[in-house]
Amino acid sequence: MHNGVISRLGLPLVYIPVELPKGRLRGFLRIVREANFLGGNVTIPFKEEAAALSDERSEVVEACGAANTLVVRDGRLFAENTDGEGFLDALEMRGWGRRHSNVVLLGAGGAARGIAFALGKAGARRIILLNRSLKRADEVARILSPVLPSTRFSTGGIDPGSLEEAFRDADLIVQCTPRGTAEEWSDFPCKAVKKSTRFADLVYSAKKTSIVRMLCARGVPSMDGLPMLACQAARSFALWTGKHPTGELFLSFANKSSKNMISFIGFPTNWR
Repeated sequence: MHNGVISRLGLPLVYIPVELPKGRLRGFLRIVREANFLGGNVTIPFKEEAAALSDERSEVVEACGAANTLVVRDGRLFAENTDGEGFLDALEMRGWGRRHSNVVLLGAGGAARGIAFALGKAGARRIILLNRSLKRADEVARILSPVLPSTRFSTGGIDPGSLEEAFRDADLIVQCTPRGTAEEWSDFPCKAVKKSTRFADLVYSAKKTSIVRMLCARGVPSMDGLPMLACQAARSFALWTGKHPTGELFLSFANKSSKNMISFIGFPTNWR
């Protein structure tokens, strides 16, 4: 995706994936600070560690404790999280708008935190965080409540009963867990999602996730995670390069990314 955009813009850059075992991020970032990198993207499970290891952090990273984008500035690492604003860009691209009053977020990881922050800033009055670990959901609510005083947070489990109750008044449901297929989430209560509700699944696949397909078949406005992937990538790209290609351009080049990988952008060795 990134290299397609780089080629289209004629930039002397290359975007490379790096498969990195757990426990090796600190050492790798030492290399990044000193090498010919502009920055990089960080995926699960490195988002929280990347935020902690960076030299500077944006407001959203300070609030959420998770970064998906690193920018190299004079040998120092600046941590940003483009998940939230990228998600809002994807909603806008779809014609859904950026402001949604009653939101249900499934999951409490780095992406969910960034999205909750952005939705709160955009005017969400209530955000319900449902997660397998209630303790983790409570922690996210505790962290975000002081920085989003106009948004009321509540938490709960991710069992079918809790989902059905939370879905009752939802304007927007955001599925932020890896369980994006009906095969993996066989008891997901699709029938509890109203046709007036908008549903976004951060998981993406070539044929769309099973939950998205089933909800679309019922007439529920739904999208998978590919538009968000493209829009957050466009925002990261702008931070590294000062160029502002559209989310639509990135979407035209989008394809599956690898788990447990981080990807960095920089100049080939024969440049600068």
